[in-house]
Amino acid sequence: MRCGVYSGAMALPRRLLARLEEATATPPPDHGNPESVSGVALVFRTEGGQRAIGRIDDFACLDETLSVESALGIGKVLRLLRAARIAPPPQWDSLRGDPARAATLLERALGTCVRLEVRPRSRVRFIVWTESKVESVSDVAEVLEDESAYLILRLGGRFPVRLPREKVVRQRTESATWYEVMSIERV
Repeated sequence: MRCGVYSGAMALPRRLLARLEEATATPPPDHGNPESVSGVALVFRTEGGQRAIGRIDDFACLDETLSVESALGIGKVLRLLRAARIAPPPQWDSLRGDPARAATLLERALGTCVRLEVRPRSRVRFIVWTESKVESVSDVAEVLEDESAYLILRLGGRFPVRLPREKVVRQRTESATWYEVMSIERV
C-alpha cells in the first residue's frame, strides 16, 4: 500500500515582475562549518495582480572560494546593478569574499523593477517517533507502507530507508516550499 507522500515532478518556471526590497550581507562564514558561506540575502516583492506571488527570498553566494555558486552569486549582483543602472566596480571579481561591499552597492538599487524567472521548489521530510528516539529522513521522494515497515524512497538516487512499524509510535510528513530564482533580467 502506498502512503500519500510524493514530491512530484519539476514544475515549469514562471516569469514575473518584481522589485528589489532588501539586500543584506550575511555574517562571515564559520570556517568550522563547511555549510557556512558568505553572501547577500535578497528579498523581492512581485507585482502583477493575480500572478503575483508576494515575497521571494533569494541568496547571492559571494564566498571567497572560486566555485560555481560564487560565480552565479556575482552574476546576480551584477545583473541587479545593471538593471538599476549602477556602475559595477572596475574589478567585478573583487566582490567575491566581500558581501558587505556588494550589499552597500545593492542598497542603491532598492526599488528597482526586474523580471524574475522563478521555479517553485519543495522539499519533503518524513519524521518518525519511536520509543527511544526521533528519526528524520530528508529529501523524500515517496513513502511506501506495508504491514511490517515504512520504506522511504529518497531523491537523487540515495539509498532508501526502511523503518519497522512495530517501533513507530507516531509519524509525520513535513513539506517546505519556496521559489528558486533562475534568472534576473532588466525590464
